[in-house]
Amino acid sequence: MEDQEIRDSLKAFTNFMSPVTEEEFNEYANLFRVVKIKKWDHLYREGEPIKNLYFLHSGALRCYYMNDGEEHTSNFFFNPYMLADLDSIRDSSPGLSNAQAMKDSVCFEADFFEVEKLAFKYPNLLKGFFLVYEASLRASIKRQVSFIYDTPKQRYLNLFTEHPNIIAEIPQHHIASYLGIKPETLSRIRKKIF
Repeated sequence: MEDQEIRDSLKAFTNFMSPVTEEEFNEYANLFRVVKIKKWDHLYREGEPIKNLYFLHSGALRCYYMNDGEEHTSNFFFNPYMLADLDSIRDSSPGLSNAQAMKDSVCFEADFFEVEKLAFKYPNLLKGFFLVYEASLRASIKRQVSFIYDTPKQRYLNLFTEHPNIIAEIPQHHIASYLGIKPETLSRIRKKIF
């Protein structure tokens, strides 16, 4: 996979969020380097200090937390997507989350503070980051509200409707964890639907 293909993907994503000039994009893209993650390997792990912003070019990632030896899936990310462990970055503390590749994946990574510094130089880039943060916050709120109002069956149907590729590509026990149910409960729900 050529770096140019990844740059083009980053450019399309950036311009979708907020159009930037060629000069702005080139400075921005030059901050990134390619990271390849094999299926089941981790982009980052709990306990590591996180300082990078990641652009998922291809593949799929799962974010999860460990509690009493049990994994709790909090999110799935599919390309194109921008992610970072903001708590670890802002607090300069070890991260609490894990990001694992669900299939071979390719990311661009850049030092978060270098990107932030450049964003303050270019208002269009800053606007794009604001929109990325807003989308992430809205998705988080939507997930929280779903756990209050929706049944596990409805959460599953919502996930299937919004991301049908998750169902095909992600092991069922990870989907169950994401939905906040046991794998056997997910099996019963799937039997009733299909």
